[in-house]
Amino acid sequence: MNAFLEGCQKQFSEQSAHLPGWNALPIRNSRQEAMQRGAQIGLPTPQLETWKYTPTRTLAQSRPRFHTEGCVGLDLEDLEPLLLDRREGHRLVFINGLLSRSLSRWQDLPAGVRVDSMANLARQAPSLLEPCLDRFLTGNDQGFAEINHALWLDGAFVQISPGVCLSKPLQLLFVTTAFQEPIVTLPWNLVLAGNDTQAMVIESYASLGRSSHFTNAYTTLMLNAGARLEHLLMLTETTAAQHVGTVQAIQQARSHLDSRIFSVGGALTRQDVQIMLAGEGSRCLQEGVFLAGGRQHMDFHTWLHHLRSDTRSEQLFKGILDGQAHGVFNGVVRVPQGVKQIRASQKTANLLLSDTAEIDAKPQLEIHSDAVQCNHGASVGTLDPDALFYLHSRGLDLETARRVLVHGFAAELLQRVQPAAVREWVAQRLNLEGSAP
Repeated sequence: MNAFLEGCQKQFSEQSAHLPGWNALPIRNSRQEAMQRGAQIGLPTPQLETWKYTPTRTLAQSRPRFHTEGCVGLDLEDLEPLLLDRREGHRLVFINGLLSRSLSRWQDLPAGVRVDSMANLARQAPSLLEPCLDRFLTGNDQGFAEINHALWLDGAFVQISPGVCLSKPLQLLFVTTAFQEPIVTLPWNLVLAGNDTQAMVIESYASLGRSSHFTNAYTTLMLNAGARLEHLLMLTETTAAQHVGTVQAIQQARSHLDSRIFSVGGALTRQDVQIMLAGEGSRCLQEGVFLAGGRQHMDFHTWLHHLRSDTRSEQLFKGILDGQAHGVFNGVVRVPQGVKQIRASQKTANLLLSDTAEIDAKPQLEIHSDAVQCNHGASVGTLDPDALFYLHSRGLDLETARRVLVHGFAAELLQRVQPAAVREWVAQRLNLEGSAP
């Protein structure tokens, strides 16, 4: 057994009685079973097909340090660049994995929208979490997810009552500060969208300071019939950090999910997205843009499961890599036998800005049914030298010309982000604002 897993088991053995919800039998059983599975399967390694490109040895050899104290000494000025809307925006802010009520703002949310700390909810109203406990993903490649399920300390709970429209975006901001020794944070976030609801949830991860840390996050999205949810995931942690995350979405009949990922941070980033179209008429748009340089490693695995007939999915992922960065995109669209009237489109396009950058792109279709319309494609290219020359001849220096072309490559997905204030914030966090001529 590796040092990381041993440290997790030690933490569970010594601190389990203090974990949120431990006194509620279903939550306690869920934690215990997850810890047992995690110890049995261990952390994923490149020997597993779904992890073949992502090195985990350094992380496995580290000893985890869990932070259990609240936020001290931060104010909104410290978070200014990270906030979507400081003055009027709805937000839950977590510092080092724990909710900071003084930095959060949810007092003027509309009636029918409930937000809370998962830690508080597990202690005060654990029955709200119990129906979700048996939905967790399991399998021999889910070692990090099992650790999260066993040891989570906090996270965001969002419940939207049937028929309610949340007119402003809700930001879930997770910030890790500098420590002498790297710390581990394990948020579990739960978003419950009731029948015929509408909302935009922005889940963002960032760092203050340059110290290294490890984020192991898990987000559950549950969309009831007719729900429309936009979920935007923003990964901008320091390049000394490591991030492993999972987004699991379950869609019921006629629900619409727009799932977007934007990533620019982390020495190592691994993000899994598992979307189950479990009701007829459900629709999903899944998009992503990642920018990596230096020796960054970014790995994105997505699964779109068409479990019912008359479901639709569209996917487009773009990678931009420089230096000696390594990017991975592996997308799987699955249609089981007997499921019909499926439309699925899957594309990935990647831009290499240096001779030493590398991308492994593998879109996959697993179709076991007739009467479906599915297609996929992948492309890898470099900056057009003629376009560079043209922009240079128009008075732009080469670096600015490169930025203009990179912005143009990402613009297709950036322009789909609405409203404009969110789009501008995303471009700023990706350092792509002001790049267009």
